[in-house]
Amino acid sequence: MPRQESAGDSRRTAADLSLIAVAAIWGLTFPLVRDAIVGVPVLTFLVLRFALALLILAPLAIRRGGMRFIADPAGLAPGLCMAAGYWFQTEGLRGVSPSVSAFITGTYTVIVPVLAGILGWERSGPRRWVSVALALAGVYLLQGKLPDRWTLAETWTALCAVSFGLQIVLTGRVAPRHRDPLALGATQIAVAAVLFAAVAAARGELQLPTPLRGTTWFAALFTGWLATAVAFLVQAWAQGHVPSGHVAVCFANEPLFAAAISIAFFGDRLALSGWIGGAAVILATLLTTLEPGSGADRRPHATSAPG
Repeated sequence: MPRQESAGDSRRTAADLSLIAVAAIWGLTFPLVRDAIVGVPVLTFLVLRFALALLILAPLAIRRGGMRFIADPAGLAPGLCMAAGYWFQTEGLRGVSPSVSAFITGTYTVIVPVLAGILGWERSGPRRWVSVALALAGVYLLQGKLPDRWTLAETWTALCAVSFGLQIVLTGRVAPRHRDPLALGATQIAVAAVLFAAVAAARGELQLPTPLRGTTWFAALFTGWLATAVAFLVQAWAQGHVPSGHVAVCFANEPLFAAAISIAFFGDRLALSGWIGGAAVILATLLTTLEPGSGADRRPHATSAPG
């Protein structure tokens, strides 16, 4: 059935390109946010970011299907993992440099196919593992640094990588059989917003300095709208068409775009190792996106057998 195969290939290509676009948006947020949140508690900024995202998606979701569209059971576990990942990353950044955090967090590129394989949900061939290895090496060369010693901060960051990996794997499990990515994405964001608000309030960090700088509001609006609402909605849709391993490699482009934007607009310079790392990420992405028949990587759901 050539037409059906062609349609499937087109959807997978669109999904891969959409995920790379999300990585580009996330790459832009790093240089944008790093100076915008001076004097603002990080947890407070996360509450503001996810609350603004929820304000955008909730009316659309409720209009489509009622309150259940922001309390979809399928999105609860991925939402918890998403929130845990951001929280653990925040805790880790209290004791590790951004470069060490970037590399440890980037290990979810490997964690995703390992978890999916252990759970028996996806299988990865040699080409996928080559792509994963290239992507991880590229992330390290771009902005990574191995920790000098392992402390609690590195442990928090490693838990962040596991949490983000689980979020991708769990989303990849439920997205192909989910009827509406809007409900799946909105629920994850709602879970994260509530948890961030609860943790920030419990720790006394739910406070906004007044007056709030214009750059901070712009960063919150940009990250809330594009880097959260649009990004996780796109992820929920895309993972209905491509396996989790694709997502991990496509998302590895984030530091590549961050480096490119820092060079173009902030005058940063990239060492030779960084250029090599960028080339490695691009090659990994090409190997992944041009992989034939990637939809077959998924193991069938036990509940989807014909009856």
